[in-house]
Amino acid sequence: MLTHNFNGTVVVKNSESGALAQAILTDKTADKLKVNLNGVPLIFEKVTKGRYTATCSSSSFELVSG
Repeated sequence: MLTHNFNGTVVVKNSESGALAQAILTDKTADKLKVNLNGVPLIFEKVTKGRYTATCSSSSFELVSG
C-alpha cells in the first residue's frame, strides 16, 4: 500500500459513519503513520499487514489508501 518513498496525501475512513476524507501524511515509521486530518493530528498504528487504525475522541479511523 505505502512505499518507502511515499509522501503526500492519504484517504481516511471514519469507522462509524463510513465518511471518507483526505489527510496529509506528515511522518511514517515501520509500524506507525502520522497524518493531519483537517488540523487534527492522528497516529495510525499497524494492526495487520497493510491495515492501519487510529482513535481520537472515541472515534475510530482506518487508513483506506495512500
